[in-house]
Amino acid sequence: MIKNSITLLIGVTLSVMSSTGFAADIYFDHLANNEPNSCGEVNNEIPLVSSTVGIDGWHARNLRCVTDIDALRLKLHKAGLCRSAPDQNDPSTDWDEKCVFIINDDSGINFTVTKGSVGAISEDKIDLTKLVEGTNTHAVLMVGNSIDTKMNAKFSENFRGLNSEGPFCYSIDAVSPDNRPALSELAVKCVADEAAMIAAGDYDFSSKVFEGWPITQSTIDVSKVATNGDILHLFSDMNTKAIATGNSSNATKVVGVIEMDVPAVVSPLSSTFVAGFQLSDQGQIRFSGHGECRPSTLSSGSALSSITACVTTMRNYGVGFRVTVE
Repeated sequence: MIKNSITLLIGVTLSVMSSTGFAADIYFDHLANNEPNSCGEVNNEIPLVSSTVGIDGWHARNLRCVTDIDALRLKLHKAGLCRSAPDQNDPSTDWDEKCVFIINDDSGINFTVTKGSVGAISEDKIDLTKLVEGTNTHAVLMVGNSIDTKMNAKFSENFRGLNSEGPFCYSIDAVSPDNRPALSELAVKCVADEAAMIAAGDYDFSSKVFEGWPITQSTIDVSKVATNGDILHLFSDMNTKAIATGNSSNATKVVGVIEMDVPAVVSPLSSTFVAGFQLSDQGQIRFSGHGECRPSTLSSGSALSSITACVTTMRNYGVGFRVTVE
């Protein structure tokens, strides 16, 4: 018999970012299936950033680098253990045969995680009636596709945010704008230092809705293999994979199919099911030198360095899933 009580813990997994001593090229060509470079923090400060293609015109939409998230706010809909990998193209076609879901909540369970935090999901939200002893190689997690993140960063140069300028930028309560926004649309403020951010009192979560991953400038896909090996899918509801039309979709959920580093053995002694969401390397800072965010002194093709361009958003790049059973 499995224990009549398994605690679902929502935690954070961290990885170590390397300190390169300089920021990498922040130009990101998403159509080439590249991944953004690290922002290159050294002693918690991002050095002078640069772009080989400049920051003006069309390229302004592709300027970003990856760093850490301070806090992540999600809505959890499904959490399950699988004896083998669900179908790679559409996991819903066989997850009922291969997986046992201990959470299957259409309305969703709201929670927030920060660095070093672990929180438990209420027992009345967890169904253990179908859980059996055995070895599980994969897990499935489903969260809402509207994801909120909170983050800040210190730069060695000034950037512009919403109605402000400085070397310390942070997220505010705003929806992530499009790729080349006006100043009034920015989801970031930039000030002198952390003390100024605290005094302002508006450091908050910015939201991002996932509709798909770009294939071309006008089309998206609703599935992606993440850099950590997770297979990500967008779903329109609890059991139906989303459909993309042009550069939009009917997605309302994000599904992660995770292969465990060490297979999880469920036994009568099992007591915890840990769903981890990675904060390190999961945030992105997006820049712009287009329109109002383009300095008047900037010449075409100039590199982004020591100029006052905009930081448009600071929000999640993806969702890093982790699951273990103890």
